[in-house]
This record gives sequence, C-alpha cells and structure tokens, in this order.
Amino acid sequence: MVRRVALLLLVLTGLSAQADEPWPQVLWNPAPLADDLVLPMPCGARIVFRPVPVPAGPSPLDDRPITLGEADPATDHSEFPRRAHLAGAFVHGSERAMWVGKYEVTRDQFATVMNASCPAPSPAGRVPAAEVSWFDAVAFTARLSTWLAANARDSLPGRGQARAYVRLPTEEEWEYAARGGAAVGEAEFAARTPPMPDGMAAHVWFAGPESAAGRARPVGSLKPNPLGLHDMLGNVAEWVLEPYRLNRVGRLHGLVGGVVARGGHYLTDAEAIRSALREEYPPFNPRDGSPLRLRTVGFRVVLGLVVTVDDMAPETFRRAFAEAAVSRERLAEDPRALLAQIRRETTDPALARGLAAVDAALRAEARLRADRERAALRASLEAAAALARLVALAHGNAAVLEAVGRLLDGIGPLLPEASRPPVHAAREGLAARVAEAPAGIAQLLDAYLRTVREAAGEDEAMVAAEARVVAEELRARGLRLGPELVTLAARHISETQRGRRPSAAEAETGILAAAGLPQSRR
Repeated sequence: MVRRVALLLLVLTGLSAQADEPWPQVLWNPAPLADDLVLPMPCGARIVFRPVPVPAGPSPLDDRPITLGEADPATDHSEFPRRAHLAGAFVHGSERAMWVGKYEVTRDQFATVMNASCPAPSPAGRVPAAEVSWFDAVAFTARLSTWLAANARDSLPGRGQARAYVRLPTEEEWEYAARGGAAVGEAEFAARTPPMPDGMAAHVWFAGPESAAGRARPVGSLKPNPLGLHDMLGNVAEWVLEPYRLNRVGRLHGLVGGVVARGGHYLTDAEAIRSALREEYPPFNPRDGSPLRLRTVGFRVVLGLVVTVDDMAPETFRRAFAEAAVSRERLAEDPRALLAQIRRETTDPALARGLAAVDAALRAEARLRADRERAALRASLEAAAALARLVALAHGNAAVLEAVGRLLDGIGPLLPEASRPPVHAAREGLAARVAEAPAGIAQLLDAYLRTVREAAGEDEAMVAAEARVVAEELRARGLRLGPELVTLAARHISETQRGRRPSAAEAETGILAAAGLPQSRR
C-alpha cells in the first residue's frame, strides 16, 4: 500500500512539473519584439502586452484629446465621429502609456486560467478563444489578476505601491490602439483603417476564400498594426468593458444597452472592416437566457491601474484641478469670482444650485477653450518642425548638387571633345538649381518664422509642455530630426515672446545645428 501511494505521488508530481514547464514561445508570442512585456500565467503559459504611448502634458489631470468613429449615414447613430479623451496609467521610458494585449487571448491561455487542469499546449490552441461570453471574459480577467497578484506581483508594472491588474479595454482604449495611436499621423489616425503597407490581406483575417475562409486563424499569423498589435481588426471580434450606447450627433447618448464587440471578424466582408466598427449584442441568449456566446467573438485584455495609487494622490489631483480651473482665467473681470461672491451671500438654496450649475458650465467652457488652444499650439509646433526639416533638406540637396557639379567639372576636360556638350549641359542645369536654392531656402525660413510668431501668444511653460508632447508624438512615429526641431521651434517661440525675435540667419543657423549639417556659406 505504501509503495502504491508513493508511486501515485511520484506520478502526480511528475505531471505537475510537466504542466508548469514553459510553453514554446511560438504558442504565445509568435512575433516577438524587443519592448514586449511578458507576464507569466498558470501551467507555464505566458501572455504578452505592448506599450501604447499616450503623449499628454505634465499635469496629473492632462489627457489626450482624440476623435473616434467615422461618418456614414448608415452607421452615424452608432459610429458618428465624437471627441474623447485618453490618458496612460503607466510610465514607459519617459512617456505615459497603456499596456495592451499583443494578441487576442487564445484557447489554451483561456483554459490555463479557467479550467481545473492544465491543457496540453498545441498549435491548435493558438486560435483565439471564441464562444466566450462577456461574463466569461470578465471572469478570466479577475482570475488572472488574482493569480498574478499571488504568484508574480513583482513582474507587474505599477506606480508607487499600486500594481497593475488585468481587465477588458474600454472602447476608447480599444479604438485608439486599433487606429495606431501616436505611432501614426493625424490623417492616418482618422482613416478608415490604420496603415497597411502590404494591403489588408496581409494584416486582417476577413470573410472569403482569399483570407480567413470561414474560420478563425492562429493569433499573430499576419502582420501587426503600427503599434505591434496583431488582429485588432478581423479574426474574431473583441468584447470591451462598458455597455453599448448610441451616438447623439458627436457624443454618447444617455441610454445604456447591451454588450459591445469591436473590430469585425472572419465572417466580416473586407469592405466592412474599419476601426470604428462596433456591434451591440444582448448579454444573454434570448432563446434560453444563458450568457450569450458567439463563435465569432473573443477578447483581448489590457492592464489597468487604480488612479489614487497612494494617500497623497487625492491632494495631488485637487491641486491640479484647482490650477487647471484658474489657469485660463486672467481677464480683468472674472465672472467666476463674481459668481462665487453671489453664492456666498445668497440664502436661497434654489438660487445657489443654479449658480453652481452656471459655475460648472463656465469651468467646462474654460477647459474646452484651453484644450483648443493647446491643440492649436501643438499643430503650430509640428508645422514649424516640418518647415525646419524642409530647410535642412534643401541645404543637404544643395550641397549634393554642388558636389556633383564639382565632379562634372573635373570629369569634363578628361572626356573626348564629342562627349563634352552633354556634360556641359548637365553642369549648367546643376548650376541653375544651385543658384535657385537660396531663394527657396529663404522662402521656407520666412514661413518658419511666420509660424513661430503666430504661436508666440502663450506662456513659456505651456509652450515647453506642449513641445514635449509633440516631440514624443514625432518620436513615436519614427520621424528623424522631428523631436530636435520641435525643441528648436519651442525655443524660438519663447525668444519671440520675450521680445527677442530670431532673424532668418539665426533661425537657419539653429536649424542646421539641430540637423547636424555644416553651416551655410551664403
């Protein structure tokens, strides 16, 4: 009997050890990237997250304004463009960011968390977990969060004493990531789909024999979006955190409905695939009342973090709110101060409530006006940086043309007499283009300085803060020289505010220095 018990314990121990062996990387991260965040899961599995930068200002209450949705008469009631705001809960490198699941949760990953026994990992288990209700997805996030807190707390990103937990993404988080976030320009962000250099079929599993052919495919089989996220569009649709709401001509309607799946799936036609696609489903099956499960809907997860990460957080936010509320109120007559005085003196509760509502509206309007001014300043900084880059490129092109001209001058005398006319003609053409370069550069410098002067109406702290945001955006988009030229433009704006406007020559010198080019000899 003792021998049988010992043998049974040995078998069980062996199975447990085998179950906790790390899975082959191809089953949980088939397309690894250097800055992936890899977290453990039960049974030796892993789950991968990508950093999604959300550049914003330095204040704790600063967030990023974004426009979501798409105008289409057939879907305007649901997807009409609306303004939203987003902030990253984490700091990645020097910028605020979200952590978004790199892939849709797979069948095997779902089983490791939800089943009593460990699955045998296999290529078939790399297919997204579908026929999963919204409640199943939420239960998965709760169980995985509990397991990570108990078994891998030190692996979780956080802030202060707070550590991340796993949840479904909000609609704003999901669509921001699907569109490419700060890794794409404004026009690309607003487009129907994110950039797909090799065509939709290289990035999206959609309906038809040339793509998904009627079934979900293993995650990570196609190319990612600009943020390194796979299958955001197509394959299976994805549950999001909050319930469905209609669009009230640019804002969310007050009526709350069912659950929402985003992104389309393997039965969605290619023409219908879009970043704005959102579909409402009843949370419970109308036939039997059970939680609704669809073979075309799965989910991906994000990492969340509490806002009040320590006891000092509320006071920090209170100060930030007070500063934001008064930062734009520098008029000779302050209507809010007048309202506050009347509220203190009134004894009529109804009048006090009315004045409080007016005060709240004034605060909201001031905040909206400030957001618009900041957006305009960011656009001016980016425009100035683009013009400065054109100046640098024009100098580089002129230098190349001069070098080619010198080369032709040296080659010409060595050629036979009959071959010299074409070389002479080419040399004259180059000389003409070199002669035109100063006028073109002067025109670009004039436009640059005009942009700088027009942006010089804000205080230096605001210019510096917005310059950091724009620099982070350009860095995320991989634009060479962008951050350096934005910093230079911010400096020229500040000098202009102080009454020290840079001349064209000074601007040119600064641009060439920022670009690492030799100074002009003109």
